[in-house]
Amino acid sequence: MNVDRRRSTVGGVWIVIAILLFASGAMSSGCASDGSASSPRLIIDDSVAGDFKALAVETWDRFLTVFQARSDCFGDVRLRATRSLNSRAAYDPDSATVTVRVPGTPAMLQSALVHEWAHHIEFQCEAHKDLRLAFLAAQGLPPDTVWRPDDAPANMPSSQWADIPSEQYAEAMIEVVLGRRQIPTNARVTREAVRVIEEWAAGD
Repeated sequence: MNVDRRRSTVGGVWIVIAILLFASGAMSSGCASDGSASSPRLIIDDSVAGDFKALAVETWDRFLTVFQARSDCFGDVRLRATRSLNSRAAYDPDSATVTVRVPGTPAMLQSALVHEWAHHIEFQCEAHKDLRLAFLAAQGLPPDTVWRPDDAPANMPSSQWADIPSEQYAEAMIEVVLGRRQIPTNARVTREAVRVIEEWAAGD
């Protein structure tokens, strides 16, 4: 009789443990599904030297802080360095890769990174299209202005490059993330355009 009672008690304990484990697993699953997705990663190539890598990681952290509310609409981005590039940097939307020409001053490298990461968001984030009309208006441009010409040559003159809204936006992003443009360019950026990006970045 005592043996049966003991077996019954032990069996009851195991049932309680099983229920608790099941409930714990369900709660964990619920947290995972309700929690936010992991932040986009900066994947750094072996071509990037240690000092540039440290600068890139620091700048990426600042970039993600500004665009935290939009981080679910763009993915990982790759970074590589090269000594042979016609421009200071380039973004390849097919591979989500930013290539930066080295060597360069910290200000030049940091500005190039933010500029190209701006294009990363532009190409990957569907909600970015909602920003464009407001940005064009803030820049004093007609609403039907072409955002980025499809046939724009890679080595176009800086005067033509500066007139492209997509490039003006990328330059404005430098001000949003870093506070100011450390490397002057011919691209005109209004204070209102910077404010428009700041509001969009905040999820407004």
